[in-house]
Amino acid sequence: MEQQVMNIRRLTLQDYDALHAMQTGIEDDYVVRIFDRLVTSDVHELFGLFRNGHMLSVGGYSLFAEGRFAMLGRLRSDHRYLGQGMATELLSPIIEDLKQRPEVAWIGANTHVHNSSARRVLEKIGVQQGPQLHYLILTEPDKLNATPGAVWEPVQELTKKRALLRSLHQNALGVFPYECYYPFPFDDALFTDAYLQTCSFYQSPDQQRFVVIQNDQKKYQYAHVKYFWNDHYEQPGFFETLRDHWQHNPDNVGCWIDFSPEGYQNIQDLTPYEVKDPWVLYGMLKQA
Repeated sequence: MEQQVMNIRRLTLQDYDALHAMQTGIEDDYVVRIFDRLVTSDVHELFGLFRNGHMLSVGGYSLFAEGRFAMLGRLRSDHRYLGQGMATELLSPIIEDLKQRPEVAWIGANTHVHNSSARRVLEKIGVQQGPQLHYLILTEPDKLNATPGAVWEPVQELTKKRALLRSLHQNALGVFPYECYYPFPFDDALFTDAYLQTCSFYQSPDQQRFVVIQNDQKKYQYAHVKYFWNDHYEQPGFFETLRDHWQHNPDNVGCWIDFSPEGYQNIQDLTPYEVKDPWVLYGMLKQA
C-alpha cells in the first residue's frame, strides 16, 4: 500500500501549477488569478496542504493595521477529497503560527452565513462567532423611497475624521467595515492617517450623523459605505450624499452598504439593490 505523506507549507510561485490542478468547482477563481501577488506580498500569506506532492487544500490570511489584525481566508479544497478534515488540518497550524506573532492581536474570518462547512471548521479551531452583516450593492438609486434632504457636508481634516469615529458610543453594525468583505472589531488602531486619507467623510446638517465612503477596488470598484446606525431611510439627505459621491466617482459600479440584521429589516423595497447572501464574522483576541 502506498504511504500517504501529508505536509503543510507556505506557497511560492513554483506552486502555481499544483494550485491550478485542484478541482475546486470555482470558476474564474481569483486566488488563481492573483496568485503571484498573494505569494510575493508582505501582507498576504498563502499555505497549501499536500499529500504525495498533490495540493489538496489551500488557505491563508491577510494582515491589516500594521499586522494587528489577521483575517483568515481564501480557503478552498479539492472536491475529490472532501470530508477528510483537510481544511481543519490546514488552518490549525496557521492559527498557531499567528498566535506566535507578537504584533497580531486579533485573528478572525468572514464567511457566508449558509456556509456551514466553513463555520464548522472555524468553530473546531476555536474562533468564536460574532456579528452578522448583510451586504447590499445600491445600483439603482432612482428607485429609492427615502426621506429627501440636502447633501451632507464633507469633512476634510484628519483630526476631525478621527474624532467623529471616536465619538461613537453605539455602533449598530457591531464592527468596523474596513473594506468590502473585511469587517474588523471597532478599534482605534485601524484609523491611521493613511487610511483616513482614503476615506471621504460627510456629516449631517444637525451634526448627529456621519457617513464614511471609501472607493474600494475588489473585482469591481465600489463606493464602500460605512454607516453605524439603522436609520438610513429616515435621515434626510443620506442617500443624496451617496448619490453625490458616486457622481463624483463614476468608476464605481455601485454603493456597497453594510447593514445590520435590524437595518436590513428596515428596507421595505430591495429593488434598488443587488442583494448578497449575509455573512458572519468570526474572531478571537489573543491572550496577552
